Amino acid sequence: MVVDSNETALIEQIDRWVEPMNWRPDYTTWREKRIWQERYQAERLALIERFGGELANTRILEISCGMGGTLVALAQAGAQPVATEFNRDYCQISKHRAARYDLNVPILNAVGEAVPFADNSFDLAICWDIVEHVQDPAAMLAELRRVIRPGGRVLLTIINRWAWRDPHYHIRGINWLPRSMADRLVATRLKTKQAMGLQDRQRLSDMHYYTMNQFRDLAQQYGFKVADMEALDIQHGSKRRAQGLKGKLRDLAYRLGLGLPAYYFYRDWVKGTYELVLW
Repeated sequence: MVVDSNETALIEQIDRWVEPMNWRPDYTTWREKRIWQERYQAERLALIERFGGELANTRILEISCGMGGTLVALAQAGAQPVATEFNRDYCQISKHRAARYDLNVPILNAVGEAVPFADNSFDLAICWDIVEHVQDPAAMLAELRRVIRPGGRVLLTIINRWAWRDPHYHIRGINWLPRSMADRLVATRLKTKQAMGLQDRQRLSDMHYYTMNQFRDLAQQYGFKVADMEALDIQHGSKRRAQGLKGKLRDLAYRLGLGLPAYYFYRDWVKGTYELVLW
């Protein structure tokens, strides 16, 4: 039996990062999805194409590509992606993932505040789950403005300052507390078995969360217009998937003709992550 050294290296490197999460009841399935991350990108690719344009032959910059699932899926879809990633281990994982399909995808170890590319190099940039972690979001926006060609777009996510359930620590109501109190609560939770593997996370007070107006004002300083992807979907008669009480309340709002106002209320005071398009 021939052992694929690239595949072995990929799985070993991923396991070093995911093993501390083995307390999860669904750990086996969750781990498998990390190993084959590129197979689970259909919904994200559809979102990128819907708001960023056709993928084929499009020059795409992914800032902070993580373990490379979206990056490799973009290359498989015919795009011309390039990535930066601050975590050196993630760079190696992404390179092994690309090599799984004999793809030559450039992956550079760099930060979002200093993108090592020339002006007007890309048609589209995608930045998922990274703005809250960088040292200087304003510097990152300046770099995005520089490397995106005129008429190009940026797709990114922002964490809501008033998110009811924090997207990183999964604690309800924590963003409504003073940051010093919130940090103490997080530190207490990190002592529990369920928090194993989260010790390298930033403190909540060190991350960059925004209200929609705050981020819109910041982006406008760098010449960007900002739109909310989900709001655009609602305006065009499309509904995102929602289950349980959230789905029932959403459907009621639609029946009353209040779909968009209800979404804006939910977005501002409950929603965890904004999906935005900049141009």
